[in-house]
Amino acid sequence: MMQKRRSETMSGAHQYRWIGESVIKPDSGEKALGITQYVGDMQMAGMLHARILWAGIPHAIIRGIDTTAAKKVAGVRAVLTAADIPGVNRYGLAVPDQRVLADDKIRSAADPVALVAAETEEDAEEALSKIRVDLEPLRPILSFEDALDVTAPAVHEGGNIFQHTKVRKGDVDKGITESDVIVEGTYRTHLMDHVPMEPEAGLAYLDPSGVLNILVATQYPFRDRRQIAPALNLSMNRVRVIQAPIGGGFGRKDDITVEIHAGLLALRTGRPVRLVYTREESLIANTKRHPMLMKFRTGARGDGRLTFLDSDIYGDTGAYVSLGAYVIKKAGIHSAGPYDVPNIRVDTYTLYTNNLTSGAMRGFGVLQVAVAHESQMDRLAQRLGISPLEFRLKNCLRSGLTSSTGQVMNEGCGIEATLQRIKEYMDSHNMRFKPV
Repeated sequence: MMQKRRSETMSGAHQYRWIGESVIKPDSGEKALGITQYVGDMQMAGMLHARILWAGIPHAIIRGIDTTAAKKVAGVRAVLTAADIPGVNRYGLAVPDQRVLADDKIRSAADPVALVAAETEEDAEEALSKIRVDLEPLRPILSFEDALDVTAPAVHEGGNIFQHTKVRKGDVDKGITESDVIVEGTYRTHLMDHVPMEPEAGLAYLDPSGVLNILVATQYPFRDRRQIAPALNLSMNRVRVIQAPIGGGFGRKDDITVEIHAGLLALRTGRPVRLVYTREESLIANTKRHPMLMKFRTGARGDGRLTFLDSDIYGDTGAYVSLGAYVIKKAGIHSAGPYDVPNIRVDTYTLYTNNLTSGAMRGFGVLQVAVAHESQMDRLAQRLGISPLEFRLKNCLRSGLTSSTGQVMNEGCGIEATLQRIKEYMDSHNMRFKPV
């Protein structure tokens, strides 16, 4: 009887009662009043302040790092380089291609080279200014064209094409012969930052049982722990990651940010260490939305039905993969948009460059490719003299049709209903398509 009542309560419109309504966030009051404590607000007795020395140039061989003068600054309790890392100097979400601290060479201007922990932030800043790094500059790989140049230096061993994926559906050659109109376009999207209000921050300390505790603004504490422990040469049960309140993430706090650096300094000094990025550091050091180069060729019949899509998509993942391989692969999967295209050939390429690293950001590759497929739809509609809205209605995915990868659409496919609502609005406001 109790189970029946529960199912009745959760059935029907009751479980969806908040849809379309203004809902008060449970934590909105505390945030509006400034009660919420972010990591940058937190302090502990005996806490040290940490700072990072960034590379500042995109590509170079490291010939030497001199920290002698920095260690003599009053208030400085630790100055660390790659030689001081107790574990594996590698981490990364998809592949461990990132360095905790740069060792053999610089691959990005945002590579961390040295760490400082001091009694005050001013002491730490002064120590940073006294570290001397001997660098031999290398040719930087800064564009899609550079990355595809077989004569260019490799950012990592193995070359600058990290991954090549393919999407195939139907017969593109057949689609081309059936086309009455074909449009071609090359589209580029740019690097974009998430700009969360809260910069990245972490507070690390050892508790009496010897467990390293790291309070951090993170989107994925358990995956963080799997990357932190090997770098610090700790067993997994000696690392505890506590997810602090997050002042905005949108994907960029999915990656390791301050966790390993703060933890490393806490282990070395035996004292709590807080590391808070400045806004400039936040803009430079963390993942972005991927820039993409997209070459599209799309066809349609005279009656307005799409015939084929032929495309090459290049994604600049920067110096490290992060989640780039998945983002760019997903861009290829969604390259046809919410439309029924019977014949598809799409190749995607994840490229290493010496640019800032790109990773997860809301939309995860789908927003970039929408620039291309929606522009192609508009151009085809214009060439055919059809309303862009009617053209989309004619070609949108519906229940029973299949996506570019063969997934059968079900009742959850809402593009047709969305377009119909737009049509109703336009009709009610006497908005008419006028051919150019």
